[in-house]
Formats: sequence, structure tokens, C-alpha cells
Amino acid sequence: MDFGSQNFLFFFLPIIYFVYCAIGIKMRSIVLLLASLYFYASGDSRSILIFLDVLILNYLFGLLLDRCDDPAKRARGVAIVIAANLAILFIFKYLGFFCGTLNSALQSISLRPVGIQQFPIPLGLSFITFQAIAYLVDIYREDIRAERNFFKFSLAFAMFSKITAGPIVRMHQIEEQIAQPVVTLDDFVGGAKRIIIGLGKKLIIADTIAKVADQIFSIPSFELTTPVAWLGIICYTLQLYFDFSGYTDMAIGIGRLFGYRLPENFDYPYTAKSLTEFWRRWHLSLSTWFRDYLYIPLSYALMTDKIRQKISEGTYKTNYRALLSIVVVFTLCGLWHGSNWNFVIWGMLHGIILALESWKLGKIMKKWWAPFSHLYLLSVIMISWVFFRIPELGRALYFIKALTGFGHAGFTSDQLRSYVTIELLLVLGIATIASIPIAKGAKHLLKIIISRFFSEESTQLQFIGMAEAFMLAAVFVASMQSVMGTASKPFIYAQF
Repeated sequence: MDFGSQNFLFFFLPIIYFVYCAIGIKMRSIVLLLASLYFYASGDSRSILIFLDVLILNYLFGLLLDRCDDPAKRARGVAIVIAANLAILFIFKYLGFFCGTLNSALQSISLRPVGIQQFPIPLGLSFITFQAIAYLVDIYREDIRAERNFFKFSLAFAMFSKITAGPIVRMHQIEEQIAQPVVTLDDFVGGAKRIIIGLGKKLIIADTIAKVADQIFSIPSFELTTPVAWLGIICYTLQLYFDFSGYTDMAIGIGRLFGYRLPENFDYPYTAKSLTEFWRRWHLSLSTWFRDYLYIPLSYALMTDKIRQKISEGTYKTNYRALLSIVVVFTLCGLWHGSNWNFVIWGMLHGIILALESWKLGKIMKKWWAPFSHLYLLSVIMISWVFFRIPELGRALYFIKALTGFGHAGFTSDQLRSYVTIELLLVLGIATIASIPIAKGAKHLLKIIISRFFSEESTQLQFIGMAEAFMLAAVFVASMQSVMGTASKPFIYAQF
């Protein structure tokens, strides 16, 4: 069941919300959990038993870990259950990929390939696995206590608003809200606004741009000209952001409707001036997860006692092991996104550039002119998105050749006319404006203009509220037209 579908917007969400608000507070967690399990089963009925097994596994191990006082047993226990979670993820998401790679190697030396059955990937398994690892490690570090109520524990993992593509929510961020699921009028208004914004990002911007991006990325490599290639990667760059941030807005908005405050996941990432800053703004719950549960432990494990002492004394200049950790972590980040070597290349490319920025490039970039730094970031992001978008390495390299002007079709712009329409230009303009944080500035400017006609602050606020309501209504009507028209494209990050 997709957030942009008629069944979800007109039936599932209103019915569940009405029952949730009408029932007593003590039963709300159970109602929301049952609704979440139904939501999961409606989209992936074959995997519901696997999902429940993962919940039970981590619930029981969390309790055992919390009750164990022996440090050695705690360390072994958390290692075993993390390995079990990763094994489940590997079987469903990566087994076919690694067997395919192995078979290619075996065929090259005339050996018989290995037969393997590819299982469908359960919905949201990657996000659930990362949330489970965070939960268990936090118990091991004694940052939190294990949740003893199975229904509340399951709801923290299975809440339908975030199950498909995050954000990755840690137990300490949500446990108090699960204990007291209170719904207020402010929650309803704020949640509805956020849902409308998310719908607009997805249906009006992302899906419109996606039509052109899909057409261009399907062009044979030898026919792809440089201007068309740049139009394609610009469209995909904006499509990816508005598709995923639109989902996140809806997830946060739906959560707030039910009285839950989910963490933010985006902070205008395309306004960054370095790749380091980009990852402080893009997919925040994932990047902070990798930092806290992989990069910091890995960096610490790679350090010798001598290096740790020098770092504590402030006499260690360059920690090359930490730079290596960055490359390893982002290579794994690429692999997490998908079982394909192009995802690995995408992650490794980001890791190498981040390591260079952390080493010496970052200091050099501080002297750059701000627009040049921004152009550098966008160039790195768009070129790397090619590997993210195209699964075949050969085609990805041909696309990059076209971007750099070395493609077979050259620089001719004749093809461009068949893709550039008034609708596309309008949506690209809206997307560009929406990619930068101008909302506060626009609201302040509107207030200044209104203050010239009305001196009372209450009147000014009324006009600002009316303007905001009008814009939201326009976005809602346009989104509903899309919902009632052609079927929306699935959210991109649902596949991860």
C-alpha cells in the first residue's frame, strides 16, 4: 500500500485515525500496531512471518542482554544477535548478488555455477535491521533499558508511517511517546500540513520530473548527447531528493497525526558546499547511524594505544586509520542501498572524497569562493548519482562520458527540444526554489508587506495564515488530481 494511493489516503488512513482517536489511550498502541501489521501484510503478505520473527528475536535478546551482568557474556550475546540480524538481511538482500558474482568467476574458469534460489526482499528489512542493531547496541552500552512490553516494542519497529523507508528511529527517541500516545489539535494541524507538503513533493514535483528522467536514462548510449545527458541527471537529482524527502515528510506528518514526533531526515542537502556538509543534511537518520554504530567503533578498533594517546594529547596530526574507516563505512553504505556493484562504486566514491575532505581538501576548500564550492558539491553529487541510477557499469560510464562531452553523439542540442516543455521548466523552477530554505525569508517578507497595510500583529498573522492555507489548499488539490488520475510511481527508497 503506497502513501500516494487512493486506498491509503481515502480509506486506510482516515479509518485508522478515527478508531485511534475514538479509543482509550491504553489501547492506542495496540490499535496502531495492528494497523501497522495490516499495512505491512497488504504490501508484502509473504514476508509477514519473517517480519514477526525478526521482532520476536530482537525483543527476547534485548531482554536477555538487559538482564545479563557479565561483561564477557554481554559482548558475546550482542555480537551473536547482531550477526543473526545481518544473516537474515544477507539471505534476502545479498545472497543472490554474491552468488551471481561467484558464478561469473566460476564460469570464467570453466567451472559449474552454483544454483541458488533468490528470495523476495521483505518490505523495509534494511531499515528494520539497522533499527534493531541500534536498539541492541544501546542496551549493551547501557544507554537505554530493554522494552518489556512486547506491543510497545513492536510498535517502535513496525509503525507503518516509517516502515517502508525510514527514518531510522532509535528507541530512546520514541519510547516516551509510545507510553503516552496523546493526540492534540496542534498535532493534527501540523501533521496534515506535513502530509500535504510531502504529497506535493512526490506527486507534483518528483513524479513529473521522473517522466523525463526515465526517458533520458533509457536512451541508448551512442545516441545520448551532452545537453540531454545533463538534463537527465539534473532531473534525476531533483527527482531523488523530492521523492525521498516527500516520503519523509509524509512519514513525519502521519506520525504526528498519531501523536508521535519522528526525527527529521533532510535539511536542504543541495545547499551544501562540501560532501561532508551534504551528509550532515542528507538522510540524517542513516548517516548518524553509520557514524554512531560503525564509523566510531571501527575507527577506535583500528587505532593502536599509541595513536589513542597522541590523539588525547592533541599531538596526532593525521589519523590515516580514521580516513580508511570513512572509505570502508561509505563503501558499506553503498552496499546497503542495493546488491549491485554500482552502488558499491557510488559509496566508495563518496568515501574517498569524504576522506580527502577530512584530510587536506577541506582546508583548501575553506578558501574557495562560496559559489565555486557549491558548484563542486553539485558536480560530485550529480556524477555519483549516475552510478546510483544505472545498474550496469558500462552504461553508467558511457553516461558520464556524455556528461563530460566525450560521448558518441557529441554536443548537439537537437534532442533537447523533445524533452523541454513548459510544464517541465515550471516544475524544475519550483523544485529549484523548494530545494533552498526560503520559506522563513518569504514569510518574513510577506509580514513586512502586510505590516504596511495593517498595524495590528493579530491581523498580520491572520493574513499570513490565510496565505499559507491557500498555498496548502492549492498543493492539496493538485496532488488529489494526480491521485485520481494516473497511478503514482512507487517511492524510490522503498526498494532499499
